[in-house]
Amino acid sequence: MVPVVFVGIFSWTLAEYILHRFVFHIEGKTPLTQRLHFLIHGLHHADPVDPTRLVMPPTASLFLGLVLYSLFRLPLGDTWVQPFFAGFLVGYLCYDYIHYAVHHFNPKTPLGRFLKQSHMQHHYVDPESHWGVSSPLWDYVFGTVEVAKRKRQTA
Repeated sequence: MVPVVFVGIFSWTLAEYILHRFVFHIEGKTPLTQRLHFLIHGLHHADPVDPTRLVMPPTASLFLGLVLYSLFRLPLGDTWVQPFFAGFLVGYLCYDYIHYAVHHFNPKTPLGRFLKQSHMQHHYVDPESHWGVSSPLWDYVFGTVEVAKRKRQTA
């Protein structure tokens, strides 16, 4: 069961990357979808230090959690969904705490400083890079660590 928990944590890192890159930064085509994007994530980029916009509201988290649990239960079944989802939630909570910390504190550890620097690159240098907040792994896998630098080199 313990390895399944770690698979859940690892899966969260990919979900975080995908959600941040392809859902939270989707550009709306209509005034309604543009407003929805702004409310979901755009406001966070407009004011990155607003402490009320760093974590998902509890009601939305509960709803999304129920949906995800139900979806994960389909392929995993009753036995494996619980340890997997427990790990997924641990990954999500780590993301929330890391995200809050990198916006409001000056980390003392090398890992904390690295994560803060990476996320601040996303906010203040190039919003098309550094999608991973709790883990930069998928930015390296998908080549989105230094998009702005690569754009300057090809221009």
